[in-house]
Amino acid sequence: FGRTFKAVDEFQPSKPLCVIKQFFSTVQDAKSIQKATELFEQEAVRLETLGKHPQIPELFAHLIQDNHQYLVQEYIAGQNLAEELATEGVFSEIKIREFLNEMLPILEFVHEHQVIHRDIKPENIVRIAKSERGEDREFSLVLVDFGAAKFTSKTALVKTGTVIGSAAYIAPEQVRGKAIFASDIYSLAITCIYLLTGVAPFDLFDSSEDSWVWRDYLKIPVSLQLSQIIDKMLKTATKNRYQTAQEILHDLNASPELNTVQNNLHKLLIGGVAGISCLFLTGIVLAGIFSSYPRQKPVVIQSEKLKSEPQKPVISPPEFGGLYAKSSTGTVQAFPLEHTDVTAKIAGNVSRVEVVQRFTNPYKTPLEAVYQFPLPDESAVDDMEIRIGDRVIKGVIKKREQAKKIYNKAKKEGKTAALLEQERPNIFTQSLANIQPGETIEVVIRYTDALKFVGGDYEFVFPMVVGPRYNPGNSNLSSFPEKPIHLASLPTTNYLPNLLSQTAKTPPKERSGHDINVTVEIDAGVPISNIISTSHQIQIQKVAAEGLPSITQIQLDKTDTIPNKDLVLRYQVAGKETQSTVLSHADNKGGHFAVSLIPALEYQTKEIVPKDVVFLMDTSGSQNGAPLAQSKVLMRRFLQGLNPDDTFTIIDFANSAQTLSTQPLTNTPANQKKAIDYVNNLKANGGTELLNGIDTVLNFLPAKNGRLRSIVLVTDGLIGNENQIISRIQKQLQPGNRLYSFGVGSSVNRFLLNRLAEVGRGN
Repeated sequence: FGRTFKAVDEFQPSKPLCVIKQFFSTVQDAKSIQKATELFEQEAVRLETLGKHPQIPELFAHLIQDNHQYLVQEYIAGQNLAEELATEGVFSEIKIREFLNEMLPILEFVHEHQVIHRDIKPENIVRIAKSERGEDREFSLVLVDFGAAKFTSKTALVKTGTVIGSAAYIAPEQVRGKAIFASDIYSLAITCIYLLTGVAPFDLFDSSEDSWVWRDYLKIPVSLQLSQIIDKMLKTATKNRYQTAQEILHDLNASPELNTVQNNLHKLLIGGVAGISCLFLTGIVLAGIFSSYPRQKPVVIQSEKLKSEPQKPVISPPEFGGLYAKSSTGTVQAFPLEHTDVTAKIAGNVSRVEVVQRFTNPYKTPLEAVYQFPLPDESAVDDMEIRIGDRVIKGVIKKREQAKKIYNKAKKEGKTAALLEQERPNIFTQSLANIQPGETIEVVIRYTDALKFVGGDYEFVFPMVVGPRYNPGNSNLSSFPEKPIHLASLPTTNYLPNLLSQTAKTPPKERSGHDINVTVEIDAGVPISNIISTSHQIQIQKVAAEGLPSITQIQLDKTDTIPNKDLVLRYQVAGKETQSTVLSHADNKGGHFAVSLIPALEYQTKEIVPKDVVFLMDTSGSQNGAPLAQSKVLMRRFLQGLNPDDTFTIIDFANSAQTLSTQPLTNTPANQKKAIDYVNNLKANGGTELLNGIDTVLNFLPAKNGRLRSIVLVTDGLIGNENQIISRIQKQLQPGNRLYSFGVGSSVNRFLLNRLAEVGRGN
């Protein structure tokens, strides 16, 4: 073990900074001390030789004093890569390639001198400050901390048998004390995937599958070539791993061979969605298949013909969904949805919704396409149609694997086919095979959903935006590429909708109001009032039919532009007294009915149980601007609404969690002011590491008798590990604790927020 000091060299005229490393000896007997001294002298000579490399700190001196060993080395002014990751976000493929092209020659030099570094990690790689770089320097990285841990043992630098290194980056053979040159290559690969994802290395390995899952955490896709290089660097078996840095450099800078696009397309478009255990909540999919054209050979599009075609759109972020396909040149293309019609009929607290999307193939070749679109997270999709001209093809319900087999068979036979799958609980994907040139297709989806009852209001939501998802460790949202993406450059494990979600950027605030119609009819069974939309301008009218109760019809206001956000409608049914309504249905197979009781909302003060309130406030980068401002307004209202006997504290979370106080504060004017000042000073930055806040709350003891602990979560919920968060709350939330979730932002993850409130016994 040892310490590192930053010092000034008083013997040099310029008095440069230097680094002094002090190592504590763990041996006591004279013979061992003498042996350790000899080894230290040998290793110092070796470090002096290594220090002649311009990207390794120079060794100025070495000495032993009071049984402590000292190294005096060159001070490198700059920022290590862990710090750079925290300030600038995850690395792109270009940046990783530059990183490897600088680091691998250093490793090659080190290994040629029979030295194993044994502790390669982001903290030990420093990017020289621009002010310190000379004009003749072509490099910016320096590898530091050579053999720091080696002095804690009696073994020589080049001898194996002692475990040295950082646990998160250490190679398997190094754990057993048998480090080899390829161990440094393994550590360098883990450094790469950490810089690419921002996720802690331990979380990038799935021990149940004994495999690295770093691709699942990528926000910016990397090429197949780079993926395969990193995978080979990470091989557990040393004989299957790269043996030298030169081998990696050769593969890294070789022209990547184009893999078979058809094979990649098969995996990307119809290979399924990793991690989904069921579809439509019942383990089914819908497949619609028909034969309309004889099988056609794909048209080979020559470059001169491309000039006469419509200008090819490049991939753009999904707004309320998007249609994406692959051309014969192997690029992923996006063409716009022409129109969307939404018709919803609400009876009681149940909505029946029909969504119709119309699009056209503008190219000169049959295409297979994937259309991604959002639906309410608890909706049950039970019907699908494809309309081509005056023909209507009905979908049939099949189990997942059977539906895929039918779809693939139809695609191979040149038939137009569709496969509807659930990518996430609130995002569905529609695969369409063999869309003919110039053909217009309408896809019709019908689903049923239950309305939420919130604060005396029913709430109807139609999600019109697919928001970008944050995966833990990725601190910055990426931009979409300016050029079409070549499928051969994508990792084979990627699924196209997953690619789109990984590369999505924040959607624009407005969109055209002419390419979507929404009509909602409400038959609540009881009088309704205060119909509002918190998201859009709407038109309201009463529709009365003879012998039937009045029906309220709501439509989007006809304007050139509308907010690009989820449509939210609310209407009030609760009053001072409890109300009831009955829905019934009967046919030749029988009938059923549902009774709804709508409680009053007025309570006596003595009926309110004292609460210990913990506010969990999202201050990640996605909350920057209006969302954080809304959160602050909401927090001030929460604080002002506390009852006299309540206590409270605030936890704000992003990459880490901070607290207003270590103990709950009583609800006094002084503590109210302290909390409001704390909230007003919060800034948005970093990734949505929701577990940081959740784990802090889960460590609290159960609520005291006669009190409740209310956990109030304020976030957009745009993360990729929803199930992990939900499972943690479901299993570990203490008795007497309740979690209430509030979504802030233009398009929040309602599935996560609703499920957290459900399993957290809140609302």
